[in-house]
Amino acid sequence: MLTGLAAPALATVVLFMLATAVGVPVMRKLIIVYEAKHELKHGSAGWLRSLRGWSMVAFWLMTTWFIATIFGDWAANGDLDAAIDRGWLRLRILLEIAMAIMESD
Repeated sequence: MLTGLAAPALATVVLFMLATAVGVPVMRKLIIVYEAKHELKHGSAGWLRSLRGWSMVAFWLMTTWFIATIFGDWAANGDLDAAIDRGWLRLRILLEIAMAIMESD
């Protein structure tokens, strides 16, 4: 039983390490932008750049969540191919959420 969970657990650890490596520079840039700009007025270039940064964070989180759901499904059922197939269904939902975020004002 434990050896069946070893591969998904190791994949999850690698996912968290990669997600951290990708996310830290994005978050660091956002912090620097907010510290440099005390006032971000609606419609200003700085305000629009800050929104772009947050959308990158949202994309990063959604990507990490999506891959983590596949690993969790793999750990629960022991079948990676079936977990990937079900992951495509979750990806459709995730893309609809992303489209709603992009369309919001």
